[in-house]
Amino acid sequence: MKKSLFTLILGLSQLSAFNVAPVKDDILIRGCDECHFVYQAELLPERSWEKMFVESELNDHFGKKVVLTEQLRERFLDYYLNNASDSKNGKARKKIDNSIPMDRTLLRISQVPYIKSKHKDLPEEMFLKNDKVKSYANCTACHKAERGEYEEDDVEVPNWEKSFFFGWEKR
Repeated sequence: MKKSLFTLILGLSQLSAFNVAPVKDDILIRGCDECHFVYQAELLPERSWEKMFVESELNDHFGKKVVLTEQLRERFLDYYLNNASDSKNGKARKKIDNSIPMDRTLLRISQVPYIKSKHKDLPEEMFLKNDKVKSYANCTACHKAERGEYEEDDVEVPNWEKSFFFGWEKR
């Protein structure tokens, strides 16, 4: 059976699709959004989330002390462990999970090999020297991250535009 060019192009565009379920729990969102948006559980495996919510890690959570009631800590753990990249099947989950060696427990989503590979060809100045991005961890600057949408075709980098022929160019 022959496939049309449209069907082939549509199929190729689905290869780059990377969406995860958005966090909808307002209590979890309020627990994090003072410093950053609430990252989706699918972006790290269970072992990473378990480590992130131990007291020693919360006392130095990327340079800040996080104080949670035991009830709120348990609520976070319940969400993250039940939705981690290695907890269920799914295309995005598998890409993340397969890229992380079993002997590594990553705490930074920006260090996940699959995610790093998606950003490796982009100039550093798009992130660190861009006043509207400032960090590889600022997913919401370029992606519709709160909605769990990380598709390559929908990326909008502040102060940059994507050229069909030349890749990303500074405005």
